[in-house]
Amino acid sequence: MKPKPKRPIALPTSRERKCVCCGADVPVEFENCRAMFHALLEREYGDPEFGEAHLFTVDAYALQHSEEHSPRSNAFHLIRLCWLIEHNCDANIRQARQRERAFYEARQEDYRGLPFLAPPQNRGGLTVRSVVVARTATEHAAKARAWGEAVWMAWGPHHAWAREHVRKWFRQGASAQAEGRAAA
Repeated sequence: MKPKPKRPIALPTSRERKCVCCGADVPVEFENCRAMFHALLEREYGDPEFGEAHLFTVDAYALQHSEEHSPRSNAFHLIRLCWLIEHNCDANIRQARQRERAFYEARQEDYRGLPFLAPPQNRGGLTVRSVVVARTATEHAAKARAWGEAVWMAWGPHHAWAREHVRKWFRQGASAQAEGRAAA
């Protein structure tokens, strides 16, 4: 099946502003980066084909705009980005609608104990603007994944910490599932 092209979100080059968090050029049509992010979310929720990379969109945006979220959000989004990238997990919007299935179960108890991870000065070379220009679902997914990978690389000082939490959470999740099967 041939991917259906979408009209890209208009991004003029005149009178743009820079986002103070991620450095993106913000076109006049958008109040700020958050407005571009919401345009992406509309597209991802409105068309299942564009929802294939939804969790990359959410995690990359959150980590580049950590001032807009609670201190624990950096840790959570970094762990999930590690899970997506290093374990090649499903970033589809269906995961979010189902509370990330295994990921949600693994993190539920630990969330309140997550530390504040200070954001790096450079939060990655790609931004929300890099994705908002995509015309097809395939292009959107590739750009969202690349954005997520760029953000992951920018948070390099915290990689070992994130990897350990992914191992811990999924080791616990696998143990709990095995216990549940044994009790049944």
